[in-house]
Amino acid sequence: MRGMGDTTAYLRRGIREIICLALFSFTFLACEYLFDVRMAEFVSPNEVVIYESLVLGASVIGFFVRPILYYRRPHAIDATSDITGVLLVAALLLLIMAAQVEVVIVGGLVACCALGYCGSTAHANFARRFARTPCLARAAALSYAMGVLVQVFNHMAMPVGIPQQAVLGICAIAQVALLHGARRAKLRDESDPNFEPSAAGLSVDALEYGAKWHDDPEAKAAFRRTVVRLTVATAYLSGVFAALNADLTTLYATGAVDLGDWPRLLLVVSSLAAGALFDLHDRSYMNIGMTCVAMLSTLSFFVLIIDGNGGNELAAMIIFYLGSGFFVVFFTTKFAAISLYARWSYFWPCMGRVVNNVCSMLVTAPAVAIISSQNVLVAVGAALVMFVGIAITLLGQLGQRADDVVMQDGLPLATDDLGGDLAPTCSDPEPVEAAELTSDERLDAFVATFELTERERDILEALVVSDQSVQDIATTLFLSRSTLYRHISSINKKTGTASRVALINFFWSWTPND
Repeated sequence: MRGMGDTTAYLRRGIREIICLALFSFTFLACEYLFDVRMAEFVSPNEVVIYESLVLGASVIGFFVRPILYYRRPHAIDATSDITGVLLVAALLLLIMAAQVEVVIVGGLVACCALGYCGSTAHANFARRFARTPCLARAAALSYAMGVLVQVFNHMAMPVGIPQQAVLGICAIAQVALLHGARRAKLRDESDPNFEPSAAGLSVDALEYGAKWHDDPEAKAAFRRTVVRLTVATAYLSGVFAALNADLTTLYATGAVDLGDWPRLLLVVSSLAAGALFDLHDRSYMNIGMTCVAMLSTLSFFVLIIDGNGGNELAAMIIFYLGSGFFVVFFTTKFAAISLYARWSYFWPCMGRVVNNVCSMLVTAPAVAIISSQNVLVAVGAALVMFVGIAITLLGQLGQRADDVVMQDGLPLATDDLGGDLAPTCSDPEPVEAAELTSDERLDAFVATFELTERERDILEALVVSDQSVQDIATTLFLSRSTLYRHISSINKKTGTASRVALINFFWSWTPND
């Protein structure tokens, strides 16, 4: 889209959010790997998988604690974040140094809870920055790929033992520090009496778009249906990949495979490919793309289960990594997108991870039982259930274009993210006049129509033509940030827009005949 700027500019401005999410991905994956290594010293391979699913499920506590504090006890966030950072480091030390299985389990539970807390923050900050941009999936893919690359490098290039563990500890501390710094910066901005959150453009929490949109009963019902559909789809997909993970983790615990070796780089390839594919045509290919990947993974899981020869380890790893990259980008992107329409937007960006971890906890034990029994009939039944469930939940939205938009009280609603329940009922818009205006002509006509001042004209031009951040624009125009916000707020009021993004979209879609 012309007014949205290029991808590079968006990624550059959101690099802190991308790095924070990448650090979460690395620490979460590395902590899971470390837990498996330590548990394999005390229990059987099948038990390692079970205990792993339990500690992953425990992370849900952390994912929920941060949003609850954000909305109910905001003054306690700073103290809780400091405590969480200390607990995370202490839990990692327990995992590394424990000599008893009970201590390893406790360390894993505490570490995953703390990582859930950090992950909730990282996902929310990421959604605030990217949910309303055209490169949401690519940003999610980049962050996950970076996290996986760090894990592979740490596993393959660093000596086993203390060096690898030191990298994990340093990254965990860096993650906590960056998230804490991001909150401090946000608080400094919002404490400014001249701060105008409507001009921030990408802060869903400040604007409370979801609350405004949720006042419409029809839209509220559509949102609920969409959440149910997306949650069920994510649950089915989680079942597929949790079953494959159970198989691979069991093999890893026996020493048959190394999950940190070079095939893990396929996660990088698949996630980047998913980001590029999912962002095409305003994310209109997400559901069909994810469905195709899931179908292949489901069929492959069936084949792997019924093959008792034990010679498909490499094939299993390739299938799992290729599919998992797509899946992580899928649920990260989808839940970040729908957070715009939620009343409590802070909850939703991490909800894909929550659903995945809960379903993994529930599916792992049955998957291990099926793998151990080699029961072909049960395997066929499980594969068919997952196959049909994925097809129904994901393909039920086909035929709806992501660029179809409904306007509810000035809020654009992407029907792809809402499952098409609010597809436009109005007639097709009239075609834009054949003789397109130049940028200068459009700017002059726009300024005259809405009676903007000369200073407001300069600011408007900088907003709609350049990809600079608000701070950079303020510097260029020799204005303080608070003064710039006041001018932007005045422009928004005169034009009837609610944010910088809305202003840009309105400017480029406006014609003198409107």
